[in-house]
Amino acid sequence: MSQTFTEGFVQYLQGMKSDRGKLAILRKGLIENQAQATWPLLSRFLNFDKPYQMKALQTVAGLFAHHPKNTNTGNFGKLCYQLLDSDEKQKMAKGELGPISRNFQYALAANGDEIFARVKRLVLRAKRDEIPVNYVQLAQDILNWNSYKKEKIKLEWGKQFWMVSAGEETVEAVSEGNSDD
Repeated sequence: MSQTFTEGFVQYLQGMKSDRGKLAILRKGLIENQAQATWPLLSRFLNFDKPYQMKALQTVAGLFAHHPKNTNTGNFGKLCYQLLDSDEKQKMAKGELGPISRNFQYALAANGDEIFARVKRLVLRAKRDEIPVNYVQLAQDILNWNSYKKEKIKLEWGKQFWMVSAGEETVEAVSEGNSDD
């Protein structure tokens, strides 16, 4: 799927942001035996011959309906980094895992349809913390997760998750080093 396709999809979802009834229907996309309720709203984007694509779009639409706070920057790795509290950041600096970093690695290890539940858990956590989600990028990444692009997506997510924290650690270490002069 192209970036233009996912941008159009997210713009369409944003158009429903104030319609509580439609958002309730979109949330059903996250429930296995009720996902077909989303078909009338999403049919212009769904390819009924591609079940993975359908589930990916229903998942993104359902997550958007739960947490419509959107951004145009970052990817899922950056979102997960923003979920980290200071204790977990300190653990990560020591090479240890906390709950968010563990769930992030769990998402990176997902095969096929497993990605949907793993992303869902962390996006719903972002809702609790009121952290916006880049739904265009998330839709693009999830749609391509089941393809040869998966490894590139994982690397991009990892870069945003660990390089952001590595950059902060480096800045702190340099600052501390300069204070001894």
